[in-house]
Amino acid sequence: MIRSPPLEIHKQPVIKFSHAYDKMPAGYYLSRLLDVIPVKLENLSQEFLDYDTTYWEGDEEKQYPLPKGGDYMILLLRSTAIHGNITGEIKEPSQLWTTIRSQWSKSGNKLEYYQKSIGEIFECKITE
Repeated sequence: MIRSPPLEIHKQPVIKFSHAYDKMPAGYYLSRLLDVIPVKLENLSQEFLDYDTTYWEGDEEKQYPLPKGGDYMILLLRSTAIHGNITGEIKEPSQLWTTIRSQWSKSGNKLEYYQKSIGEIFECKITE
């Protein structure tokens, strides 16, 4: 009897999105976290906030509502294209993109979590 070696399945960490945003490039669904930049939301330009929060409902352009200020972070991501190999080797093309996140959630300090996860590939999931 020939036995196959057990496959180790690595579940990707997940970043959830409430909508399909304009900022999301091709291949966004698997993205490598390149850096985490702590920011004060009130210090970001309106142009950047519009870029980050714009999505469409039918023919209507909308912006996800954010508070006026607070401790946030910019996640710097690189979209990936994985081409059917078992090693998960990343192939080009890829695109740089960002998302704004609060540094805090009900589960605790998200800034530390993301900083410890730099270099990881995340599944970016739309949960509409």
